[in-house]
Amino acid sequence: MKPFPALVRTGLRANFGLRAIAYRFFTEKKDRWLLPLFALAAVSLAPTLYAGIKLLAGLYGMLTPMNQQAALLTFALLTGQVLILLFGLYYVISAFYFSRDLEILIPLPLKPFQVMLSKFIVICVNEYVTVFLLVVPVLVTWGIKAGRGPDYWVAAVLVYLLLPVIPLAIVSLLVVALMRLVNVSRKKDALILIGSIILIAGSIALQSAVGRANAGGMSAQSAVAFFAAPDSILNRVGAFFPPSIWATKALAGGPGATGPAHLALFAGVSLALFLALIVLSEKLFYRGLVGIGETSARRRTLSSAEMSRRVSSGRRPFRALLAREWRIMNRTPIFLLNGVLVVVIIPVVMLLMVKTGGETEVFLVNFLSAANPAVVILGAAAFLTVSGSLNGTASSTFSREGGQFWMSKVIPVPPRDLVAAKLVHSYAISVLGVAVSTVALVAIFHLPAGQVAPAVGLALLAGMLLTIIGMLIDLARPLLDWTNPQKAIKQNLNVLFAMLAGIGFLIVTGWLAARLLKLGIGGPGVLLILAALLAVLSAAGAALLFRFARKRYAEIEV
Repeated sequence: MKPFPALVRTGLRANFGLRAIAYRFFTEKKDRWLLPLFALAAVSLAPTLYAGIKLLAGLYGMLTPMNQQAALLTFALLTGQVLILLFGLYYVISAFYFSRDLEILIPLPLKPFQVMLSKFIVICVNEYVTVFLLVVPVLVTWGIKAGRGPDYWVAAVLVYLLLPVIPLAIVSLLVVALMRLVNVSRKKDALILIGSIILIAGSIALQSAVGRANAGGMSAQSAVAFFAAPDSILNRVGAFFPPSIWATKALAGGPGATGPAHLALFAGVSLALFLALIVLSEKLFYRGLVGIGETSARRRTLSSAEMSRRVSSGRRPFRALLAREWRIMNRTPIFLLNGVLVVVIIPVVMLLMVKTGGETEVFLVNFLSAANPAVVILGAAAFLTVSGSLNGTASSTFSREGGQFWMSKVIPVPPRDLVAAKLVHSYAISVLGVAVSTVALVAIFHLPAGQVAPAVGLALLAGMLLTIIGMLIDLARPLLDWTNPQKAIKQNLNVLFAMLAGIGFLIVTGWLAARLLKLGIGGPGVLLILAALLAVLSAAGAALLFRFARKRYAEIEV
């Protein structure tokens, strides 16, 4: 096999680890207990998928009389490409510059563009999986409802295969240029983090600007003219990212001149950006890698008194362990971006969406508050919990150590102290998310303190419980054998299981609150019952976590 195809094949195998999964399932038989969970998830997904397809069919029927049915394709394609554009940044930085396999690949007789493009292809395949349920049901439903022929299905396959190329190529070009500049400085990690935040902030700011422009008021006459014009919704929605318009018209244009022309435009721009990435990677990729693993040390002479104090007293174990957790998170920008940035970006995006979308949401909250303040408190608590806890920090806390987990086993402190430091660190990220989200809620909905305070209290209690659940899941089966830091979070099944557990927890809690309200218990009583229940479950979960840690730390092998 030629070097480049072999490199891509190896990258895909390492990325998905299908052989390793099969070995653990059928040879070692360690993870067979997961098979019922996968089957249950598949069964539970079927009704949701059916309901989604029915909804799409209904939307198609609503848009058809206005000749706006193509907008349905635009919504799906645009959403998929924007998600790839925003969150593909994590994949690109991690795969291009923080993979452990780079130390093996660079000395091989491979050209820089071959190494980088092999990683680019692996990221594309990841994105196909990411946007599959978001895009494919829309493509299939639209094609069936429109009664399209073979030409549509061929174009749909091509559009789907090209879908991640443009956004990923844009991100990759920016990242390669950024990393070339970053490596002229000793503060590489800080500059990588700052540059990543600037890229994400720029994308959000652009979306906000387009949203404000699209949210401008319309007179009755202009509104009628707008909806009467064919594909007006398509053009307005897709104005944020024009490739989504090209992809939509490639599908909706049919076999005439419009469809093939836009497909050629979409493919041509994808190819042009792909070729630009090849040229730039050949010139700058390895230059950006130079010094990526270097560390700079500051040397300072200690006085005899300070040396004696440090040696005799040392640092308190818990403080040292907590500082170690922060260093593990901060030393790799991928961990920091996926952990800390996620808890900040969710409320920021929500704030921008509401500010550019009008006052409907504020009116709805005021209406619910007048009817039953407890409903608003519970809804606010649910939002704060999601923003603070469903970020993968707790459910990857052991996995992030990777091959360095052996250090945790030889540190002369009991596992209880190690786990306690991880618990405090993960919970601190959750508290940060609750704090930022609280500011967003108050700024958007102007909730009174009497509603904000109990919502924050419930979110903090729920956050502690979900943090413990995530840590228990990761401690049960830590993913320590990874070559790419994004795999410890983005491709870690423990994060998925923890998110599913968190969603299930919110559903059960909401059902319990609804039952209590239906039984005639007043709002304050319901809130007190939920708070007491969360406190008891958190205490029991912490005790279970500490006991489980004593057993697992002795069993885990690195």
